[in-house]
Order: sequence, then C-alpha cells, then structure tokens
Amino acid sequence: MANFLKLLTNDKEIRIFLVEATSLLEESELKGMQTPLARQLYANIFVNCCLLWGFLTEAGQRITVSFRFKPEGCLASGLINWAGNVTCTFSSPLASFAGQFADLAGEGATLSITKGSRREGVFTGTVELKAPSIDACFSDFYTQSEQIKTIFRTWFEKGVARGCLVQPLPFAGDERLKSVLERIDRAENYLVTGEWTALPSIVFPDAAIVEADDLRSGCICSKEWFCSALKTLETAELEKFIEAGETMELACGICGKRYEFSPAELEMIVGHKEKRGA
Repeated sequence: MANFLKLLTNDKEIRIFLVEATSLLEESELKGMQTPLARQLYANIFVNCCLLWGFLTEAGQRITVSFRFKPEGCLASGLINWAGNVTCTFSSPLASFAGQFADLAGEGATLSITKGSRREGVFTGTVELKAPSIDACFSDFYTQSEQIKTIFRTWFEKGVARGCLVQPLPFAGDERLKSVLERIDRAENYLVTGEWTALPSIVFPDAAIVEADDLRSGCICSKEWFCSALKTLETAELEKFIEAGETMELACGICGKRYEFSPAELEMIVGHKEKRGA
C-alpha cells in the first residue's frame, strides 16, 4: 500500500491524511541529530511535513516550512513538492540542542509556511511558537493563519514513524470532529504498531480512501534548477564572474549541496538571457 493516504468520511464532513514515514525517515538526515530531543524534534517536523503534502493539488506547487526557535542559530526547514519529495534540514546548533522543547518556543520563536508555485505566486504565513509541542504548533498555524481548524498527530516510537491530519470541511459539526479525534485517541496504540495496510479500515471504518500516493525522502534541488534561477539575475552580476574568470558557487538552502558554474557556463546563461530578451 502507498505510504500516503487521503481519506474522506462517508458523510463528507471530515478529511483525514495518513502517512507511514518510517522508511522515509531512515533515508533522511535523522542520523545526523546528536541528542534525543533533536531526534524527536526532527521526526515530528519531518512527519508533519509529509502530512502537508495533502494540501498540494496542482503540478509545480511546493510548501516550505521554516522554524526559527529562540536560541540563536536554532533553525529548521522543510520542503515538500508536488511530486512527493520531502526533505527536512536542521542547523548545527539545533541538531545538537540538549535542552527542553519549552526552551525553544515562546516569544520571538516563529513558524512560517509558504505555499505556491511560480505560476500562481506564493503566500507566506507566520505565527509565534507558543504551543507545547510541534504537532500543536502546526495546528496553531492553520487555525491562526489559514483560519481552518486542523489537528496534527505524529508518532515516533519503537522504530515506527507515522502521522495523521484531521480537518473538518465546511459545515462539519463540532461533535463530528470530536468523535473522530476520540477514535484516534482510543486507537493510538494500533496507529503506532498496527499493520499499515489494515489501519484505515480498522481505525476509520466510516471513511473511504480517495487517494493513495508514495512520498519520497530527499531534496529536489538540481544544477538545472539553479541554472534557471541564475537566468533571473541581472546580466551585470553574471558578467562580473565571467570577466574575472571566476567560478560561481551556489548552495542549496535546504540540503546544503553545492553547485558550481564555470565562466563558460555563465556565458551560456547570459547568451540565453540575451536571446530570450531579443
């Protein structure tokens, strides 16, 4: 079965996203986390990023997640694209942070989420981190910034990483949402340890799977992508490197991978820009 599922209750009042992210985390940067808190934090953020994929509905869309925690330099970022690639990166201070979550949140700490595409433009919302957990921070974002009640639940136990998102659709009653959340609470043990293929029908018997997909762990950056980005720069900026005979080096802000563009490659980019402008 696919590792990402979209469900809709039979009364069409509640939509539910489920993700089995165990293998995705094994391929992620989790191994680079140096403390138990950093590992737990990374897993929670990564799984929540996986759940956000359900909000991408058109080709070319992407969602970027940015956490700025209170201690200087403690940053986390996530990227989810329409093709199903998910990546999450921690700064060095955060990867080695050994305090409590309460030390990270509070006044001055923020969560920003950007959604959009080159074609349709982008929208960024930002909220302060005042909630007691990462799941609650994501829930707060959608309640405050999007004005949509959304509940995030993630589990990282016994080598298993899974997540669930619950969102009532317009006109759904509070009691209906409450009943779904109570069912999740009662089935929490099974949600962590149960057979993934049987999980939807056992935990949500009054919902149907409307979409199933496979997500992948890894950054989507490429030299071709950075080449396209360079074409948006002023020609004068590129010509500085060409005239100096210097190689331009660019680093991906998500995964840190570096890409080099030789003077000859920069000349080709300038030529393309001039041809396009002709």
